[in-house]
Amino acid sequence: MLTDLQQFQELINKANNILICFKKDFTHDGVAGALAMSNFLNKQNKKHSIVCSGYKVLPELAWLDKNSLIENKITNLRQFIISLNLNQQKINEFSYDVQDDKLKIYVLPEENMFKSDDLQTSSSDYYFDLILTIDTPDLESLDEIYLNALEFFFETPIINIDHQLHNEKYGQLNLIDLNASSACETIYSIINNINNKSFDDELATLLLTGMISKTQSFKSSQVAPKTLHIASDLINKGAKREKIINNLYFTKKINILKLWGRVLSRLEYEKNLNLVWASVPYSDFTKSETQEKDIKNLVEEMIINSPEAKMVLLIYEKKDTKIGVEFYTTEKYDSRQLLGDLGAKGTKNFVSFEVENKSLNEVESEVIDEIRFKLS
Repeated sequence: MLTDLQQFQELINKANNILICFKKDFTHDGVAGALAMSNFLNKQNKKHSIVCSGYKVLPELAWLDKNSLIENKITNLRQFIISLNLNQQKINEFSYDVQDDKLKIYVLPEENMFKSDDLQTSSSDYYFDLILTIDTPDLESLDEIYLNALEFFFETPIINIDHQLHNEKYGQLNLIDLNASSACETIYSIINNINNKSFDDELATLLLTGMISKTQSFKSSQVAPKTLHIASDLINKGAKREKIINNLYFTKKINILKLWGRVLSRLEYEKNLNLVWASVPYSDFTKSETQEKDIKNLVEEMIINSPEAKMVLLIYEKKDTKIGVEFYTTEKYDSRQLLGDLGAKGTKNFVSFEVENKSLNEVESEVIDEIRFKLS
C-alpha cells in the first residue's frame, strides 16, 4: 500500500494540467502556499494554473514573485464540441457569424442538405485533471470557483493540503498536518520528504512568508519546536527573513495602524463564552482616513492579542449604513452553526454577513445574544 507522499507524487506524475486553488477569504499563508506549490510543480515540468475567487493582490504581498499568475476565475475549463456526420455528404463551404448574441454556423453541402440527425453535440474532457487545494477547510469556501463548476470538482481528483483541525477532508488525498503551524509548514514537509533538493531562495522565502504570517512572527500558540527548526532550515536554504518582516509588518500606513489601534482599544471580553469582540463605528474610518477594506486581517490581530479567546467577533458600520459582521471560532466551535440563523455564510471557523436597518448597538446585542442562546 502506498504512503500518502507516494500517492501525492503518483497523482502529480499522472496529471497533465493541475489546478491550484485556495479559499476566497484567503490568508497570506494560502497565497504563499499556492505560489510555493507552483514553484515546486515548475521544477517537475508540470503545467498548472492558480485561481482564487475575486483575488486581488494585497500590498504587503505584492513583492512575492509570480503573484500576477493568480487568476480570479477558471477559464477554458472544457470545450463544447459540435460534430457533423460527413459519411454521406461532403462540404463545399463553411463559415460562421455572431448575431444578437447567437453563434450561427453556415455549412454549404456539395449536393443534398444535411439532416438534423447528422448533427451531434458533446463536451471535451476537462482541461485540468488534478486539483490542489491549499489552506481551504471546505470546498464551499472556494466560492464561485467551486459553485460554478460543481461537476468538475466532483469528477476530478483533489489533493487537500492544510493544517487545520476543522478541515472537512473532502479530498481523495488529504495531507493535513494538525501539528503544523500553517499550510506552508505542511507544504515544506511534503517537498522536503519528496525531494529536498527542490528548495531555492524563492521557494524557501514563500514558505517562510506563510509561516511568519500565520504565527504572527512566531508569537502564536501554534508554534512548536518543529516549527522553529523548519524556519531555521528555510533561512539556511535562502529565505529572505528580513524582507518578509519588512513587507508584512512595516509596510502598513500610519492611518491603518491608527484604525487598528482604535479597534483594539475597544476590545471586550466575556469569560463565560471565551468571546472577545469589538464594535467599530464608521467615524473610526473617517477619523483615521481609512476604508472598510483596511479592517482586513484585524481579526487575526484580535486573536493574537487575546490568546484566551475561543471566539472573536468584529462588528462595524459600513459607508452604506449597513452593519458588517465577521466572526471567528477555534476548532471547538462551529461558526456557521452559531450564527447561521442570522444569515452568516463562510467556513466552520470563519463567517461574515451584513445587517440592514439596525444600529451598531442593536446588531452587537443581537449577535451576542444568539451566541449565548446557541451555546446554552
